Amino acid sequence: MKIFITGATGYIGQKLTMRLLNLGHEIHALCRCWPEGDLFNNPRVTIYEGDLLNVQKISEGIAGCDQVYHAAAYARSWANRRKTFFEVNVQGTVNVLDAALHAGVKKVVVTSTRGTFGASLSEPVNETTTSVTDFFTDYEASKFMAEERVNAYVRRGLAVVMVNPARVYGPGKLSESNALSCMIKAYITGDWHIIPGNGKTIGSFTYIDNVVEGHILAMEKGIPGERYILGGINTDFNTFFKVLRKKSDRRYLLVHFPVALMKVFAWKEELLATWFGMKPMITRKWIRKYSYNTACSSEKAINELGYSITPLDEGIERTLTWFKNDMHIYY
Repeated sequence: MKIFITGATGYIGQKLTMRLLNLGHEIHALCRCWPEGDLFNNPRVTIYEGDLLNVQKISEGIAGCDQVYHAAAYARSWANRRKTFFEVNVQGTVNVLDAALHAGVKKVVVTSTRGTFGASLSEPVNETTTSVTDFFTDYEASKFMAEERVNAYVRRGLAVVMVNPARVYGPGKLSESNALSCMIKAYITGDWHIIPGNGKTIGSFTYIDNVVEGHILAMEKGIPGERYILGGINTDFNTFFKVLRKKSDRRYLLVHFPVALMKVFAWKEELLATWFGMKPMITRKWIRKYSYNTACSSEKAINELGYSITPLDEGIERTLTWFKNDMHIYY
């Protein structure tokens, strides 16, 4: 089967591409620049060099494909131009869906984010939850707008399913999209000593292999127009680092970094970004997350798709093994 993928060079996209190749499929990959590595030298991978605003390249890549995975996004905490989030994440999604509709694609899976459901209050959010807080970031706001565009295409007859991953970690490309694995690496090498906020707010820690399999299950079994949260273990950062310490057998000093001080640091970073164009390490909008619980339920994906969740200790242990065996990071 021919499958078109956007974001094939990203954290989730690379793992998804590898999994689909292992299943015997032929891949058409939209890439902003020509990718390197054995994964993309596979004779069953065809590269279409362009971004999500390049309508011609998208149309060329989708032509003749049966399925589409739209995993590309501008998934960062900051942009020189705020409208970049909306150009890439909203208009880019429209461009992909429009091409898929005209090409007669059988089904599309769009990667969104758990962040579109907002904070969790008395209980974990699910697919019926309406956000009771403002979106924490422009990224989340733009992804919510993209989901609204998806619904419009479903009404036009395009079979589109959305998946909403939570905090993803595990083996794969180390980037801003894989911040938790970057944090794990920094801890085991003795370069990380911070627990965000008081460490007690609850989030959902999701192992990468579960997310990749969730995408494939959504393509196979997902109902067009529906959203499926691909979550993990709901716990806090204190527990996350407790498990990491135990599994790595490293007892480095960790201190809580209060949200108020984090905001001061972010304010300084934003000033440098405004004055000198330097990319901030973090923004005040992003820091707001650490004052709220963001737990979620994956019951719908489990019941309807057959989705599964890897326990936190097992996921961290697999990640540490990957750092040793594949990245040759010894500790």
